[in-house]
Amino acid sequence: MPDENSLITIGTWFARIPFRIWGGRNFSTPKKVLIFKPCCLSQVMLTTPLLAVLSHAYPETQFDWAISQWARPAVAGNPRISEFIPMGETGQLGWKETRALLARIREQQYDTCIIPSRSAWLAYLAWRAGIPQRIGLNVDGRGFSHTIPVQPLPTEQHEAERYLALARALSIDPKLINRVARMEFYPPDAARTAVATRLVEEAEWLGDVPLVVLHPGGGKNPLMRQEEKQWPVERFARLGNYLTRQYKARVVLVGAPADAPRVARVVGLMSMPAVNLAGSLTLGELGALCELADLYVGNDTGPTHIAAAVGCPTLAIFGPSDPALSGPYMPHGRVRCVYRETAVATEWRLVPTPTPAYDWSQGASVEQALAAADELMAYNRTNG
Repeated sequence: MPDENSLITIGTWFARIPFRIWGGRNFSTPKKVLIFKPCCLSQVMLTTPLLAVLSHAYPETQFDWAISQWARPAVAGNPRISEFIPMGETGQLGWKETRALLARIREQQYDTCIIPSRSAWLAYLAWRAGIPQRIGLNVDGRGFSHTIPVQPLPTEQHEAERYLALARALSIDPKLINRVARMEFYPPDAARTAVATRLVEEAEWLGDVPLVVLHPGGGKNPLMRQEEKQWPVERFARLGNYLTRQYKARVVLVGAPADAPRVARVVGLMSMPAVNLAGSLTLGELGALCELADLYVGNDTGPTHIAAAVGCPTLAIFGPSDPALSGPYMPHGRVRCVYRETAVATEWRLVPTPTPAYDWSQGASVEQALAAADELMAYNRTNG
């Protein structure tokens, strides 16, 4: 019996026949664009480099974003976005909600839709919404309705590079892409004020010692649970102890409300003092905290991408996923990814090595994390 992917491929093959008969269309400079990327935090963050490129290439164009409530905080403060089109809690809609979504999109009269996803469903929605120019990825025929279907090159392995293939397909200047393509996150001013106050009152941090943020949780969202992404709590505790002793750092632990028990375990295992802010920060406040921090350490989750996006020296710990495919996309940033036997700088244009079988016992060690943290702290001292 064919698997689900095979059935989708067969279905999209038949669905694209009329679009091939009618043919595509030549690209015209957009005036009003809808970006279709409803979920999830890390994937939305990895789409922000494409948004930055498009807004620079077409400065007079209005960009809106169709997004889920769960992922919206990742781009809520982005000044490049004029309006958000809500797509429910997770982006998965029933037929009634879908009809309402299509009606709202038609009212907006978009001339262009950007679909940086390998999704036959989003391709269908863009067509049903009557958006005349539809530009998106076409992998295994899933972009069957796109007027400009884009097949990523084999060398474009990282998710953000695949999304940027849409910009390259529009003949946007490669120099512009290289100059501005990086993740972006904009904490609200109110979040900056709130975080500064809490650091003084709760962490007794006045900027006189390094500030280190640890995020030992994540790997959960309304659509999936990937708790195997979480580095063992005892390793986080050992790393926190080392950073406190070696650099006299003030260590602050963060996480979503669901991460609170895990964060409490890390704090309990540490022999050095730490401040527990788990469950008490908004995503904007987390970004504001990372703006001030000298180092952020977290798992392969959305908050780690946010830390990197605000310019915080970031140590991302990867387990089952390959950072060459989905790591924080900051080609010129201070990011290190610890993955299995090596800690590597984020240079995502390299072709990744094959992923071996996952096993934390063979995964990122404390020693690897210590070496990467030392490198980032040394970079801070050298570059300010």
